[in-house]
Amino acid sequence: MVLLFSLLAFAEESTFAGTQDPIKVEKAETHLTANLGGNLAVGNSEAFSLGAGLTFTNKWKSNQIGVIGAAGLGYGAVDANADGFLSAAERCLGVKANPCQPTTEMFALEGRYDRFFSERSSLYILVGGLHDKFAGFQLRSHVQVGYAFHILDTERDKLKTEVGVDFANEAYVEGVVPASTKLLAAQVAAVYSHSFNENVGFSESITIYEPMLTQPDGSPFAPHFTDLRITNVASINMKVSNKFSITLSDTLAWRMEPVAAPEGITETRSPVDNSLTIALVASIL
Repeated sequence: MVLLFSLLAFAEESTFAGTQDPIKVEKAETHLTANLGGNLAVGNSEAFSLGAGLTFTNKWKSNQIGVIGAAGLGYGAVDANADGFLSAAERCLGVKANPCQPTTEMFALEGRYDRFFSERSSLYILVGGLHDKFAGFQLRSHVQVGYAFHILDTERDKLKTEVGVDFANEAYVEGVVPASTKLLAAQVAAVYSHSFNENVGFSESITIYEPMLTQPDGSPFAPHFTDLRITNVASINMKVSNKFSITLSDTLAWRMEPVAAPEGITETRSPVDNSLTIALVASIL
């Protein structure tokens, strides 16, 4: 697992930073944060990676909109003969005739609108898309509607829960059978954050995603309850100035039925993805 100095982990995360009730906001508030970073290894191993993230929110009266995006790219030399040694023919950095092999390829974008109808409750709708080559997704697009409730909202502690219904279309990478699947699912999420002081805070979120009906490759929709998906994100945020902070986060995603391997490959994808991230975050607005 390559340590990326950027925020990459939210593939199916549906929550946005900040839990202040927009009903309490007398005038519009706009926030924009971004991060960018990477990793480079040369010598006995050759690998490099680049990651970026962007979060935007705008709050006015009883409304809130948000956009969150992330990208991660990684390349490296591959020990093709598995002898534990990178030969000159296997190296790629600085060798034009032997391009580096991709090790990470992920892009995600999600937009969300909340309409508050009380001090703690809102209805939301979100749309998003994900490309994750090594998880098997050529393009996963979805739309979700749901209800969010702020159970706790104090200066130091915040707790929010969400319940939603999600419709998704999953198009898989070449060679996977079936090539695509439509699904209708239920999602439950909880997000808790605690501020130890004005400079250090902690957050924890868990999302449970349960498909109920699936339709592989245009076949009739049928009940399907065995593809449970659970995502847990824990992070510590340390403020270093008014504009910059450092975030250490760990994302653990588990799926009961990972995307199948392409035809002809007997191995299976891992049901678990884990990502440890250090991000330097800039608060632009």
